[in-house]
Amino acid sequence: MMAQHKLLEKSPYQADGGELIGCRPNEVPPQTLSQKFRAQNPLKAIREKCIDCCCGDTSEVRKCIAVDCDLWPFRMGKNPFRKKRELSSEEKRERAERLRTEAAT
Repeated sequence: MMAQHKLLEKSPYQADGGELIGCRPNEVPPQTLSQKFRAQNPLKAIREKCIDCCCGDTSEVRKCIAVDCDLWPFRMGKNPFRKKRELSSEEKRERAERLRTEAAT
């Protein structure tokens, strides 16, 4: 409850009648956010929400038929709209060399 209280503030809008509203996340200290929320990556947060929606059953997330949900394409914790990076042979060699160099130090 303590972390939750730090995420709320009295509404500055008269129409809200002084009710509590959520703080702007960018104005909350990171340590407070991390106490309440495990996922610090948006895709991981979406995945966690999908698991919550499916009552904790990850196999149900994969089988989800709620295709009208805006989170549906991201439910597996990946961005399907991001192209998979394909490295050239030269780039692969450079990266392998860099890894060997870093491992040696």
